Amino acid sequence: MNGVAPEQTTPNFTATSLPINANPIVDPTTGQTRQVVHSYRALFLGQCAIVEVEKGGGGTATLANVLTHLLRSHVNPALPGIELMDVVGADLRRSIAAAGGVERISARLATSTTNRRRPLSFRLSRLKQWAGGHAVVHADIEFPDGENSAKGIAALDEYASDNGLDAVAIYLRDGQKITGLGKFVEKRRMDIQINPSGAYNMADIENTMWNYLDELRRPDNEGWRIIDNDGRPSGARVIDADE
Repeated sequence: MNGVAPEQTTPNFTATSLPINANPIVDPTTGQTRQVVHSYRALFLGQCAIVEVEKGGGGTATLANVLTHLLRSHVNPALPGIELMDVVGADLRRSIAAAGGVERISARLATSTTNRRRPLSFRLSRLKQWAGGHAVVHADIEFPDGENSAKGIAALDEYASDNGLDAVAIYLRDGQKITGLGKFVEKRRMDIQINPSGAYNMADIENTMWNYLDELRRPDNEGWRIIDNDGRPSGARVIDADE
């Protein structure tokens, strides 16, 4: 936060323009400028929470501890206990499509095969045959356009079905990546501008979070969505940290 509070203004309906400032945070007892350690922005709807997560901020576990401490100070010293858990889309194809589709598939061959029913392993095996027995075969398949969800899911399914592939990663158009057995945590990446004062552009953050909430609860052409209008999981399921 660079020692400044979120942007603020004093309403003046006669002014020709609205004065907006990001003023320093000053300790009223000492007069010294203070630095914000961390702040969270979150939207809550029913059982759903959309949380802005920054690197180094402690993640949702720290937010859950803060909320637990805050509520217990007003309710009961022992209750409640807040726990926030990630969710994955119950329909991987739809979740991939919502993220813009597959941009790139990355795969590494573990064991050569002649089984054409393993199309990715089979094609990588042909490359290994050409390159020689000691070669390590790794391929990146890029898709300049199109959704390509079916190809991404097929690669993940092939990886899960046998030991022909050593690794598979699916890169989505919104910057996310699916690895291993296809656990796709629902989230969105966003780039935030820094104002000339050095503060984050709060409007960027808030607008992105509100738009993401609308995206999660807005049905697609077949009526599928991640959460319903009351914030209950609809096309998603909760996953534990141990999964």
